[in-house]
Amino acid sequence: MNQDLKKIIEHENANWSNIFKKDLEKKNAESFSSFWWEDYYKEITNFVNQIISKNNFKTVLESGSGSGKATILIGKHLDKTLLDISPVALEYARYLADKFSAENIKYVEGDMFSMPFEDNYSDFVWNIGVIEHYNLEDVRSIIREMIRVCSKPGIVAVGIPNFYSGPILRAKLSGFIPGYKLDTEKFYNPNEIKSLFLEVSSELGRKIDYIKVEYFGNPLIMETPKFVLKTLGVLISRIFRKNKFLILTICKFK
Repeated sequence: MNQDLKKIIEHENANWSNIFKKDLEKKNAESFSSFWWEDYYKEITNFVNQIISKNNFKTVLESGSGSGKATILIGKHLDKTLLDISPVALEYARYLADKFSAENIKYVEGDMFSMPFEDNYSDFVWNIGVIEHYNLEDVRSIIREMIRVCSKPGIVAVGIPNFYSGPILRAKLSGFIPGYKLDTEKFYNPNEIKSLFLEVSSELGRKIDYIKVEYFGNPLIMETPKFVLKTLGVLISRIFRKNKFLILTICKFK
């Protein structure tokens, strides 16, 4: 591992461990910090559950899981594995799993660049809000490792924030208004990620069934009142679908 990558990993580990440590200390009784987040998780977990049901998948791995919240919230019948380099992140994931009465979860402390799993380990391998912190060569390595542990057939999916969405545009103004601030995030468009999937799959000799891109999370900022999100927000989501918060690239392997 080169020194630049090592520094990035150390930075992300320290930053997110600190965030999860603060969240653990709060132990918020509410399931979601806002209606925006509740609606987002409902949208993405419904989508993933449909894919898993359609393909009769049994296992899910989140690589670089952080809180693992989306994985925790999907089908309770699944065998799930959360892998993260931060023991604090995994401790927070356990806390959330207890909160949502989720079972059948393995918590593994490990490096997503070299996962401690055999080939074809899991049917559905994914992460959200991870790869945008790394340069493209490192993203290639992450995707390569995710494909390695993905079953045949199986799906690998990566989610990145949409820099044209309301929440991220607001974060860009963090120097002027309080709230979430951007850190090491880089802008990648879906075509760049799709190209990496095509290149790495070819190198590994894996045949692709399809690659598609989906968008999740309301385009409006997270502080938008519930009644606005349920009315105007629904209309805006339909019209400006590609301005939604998360871009999820899904690659199905034969």
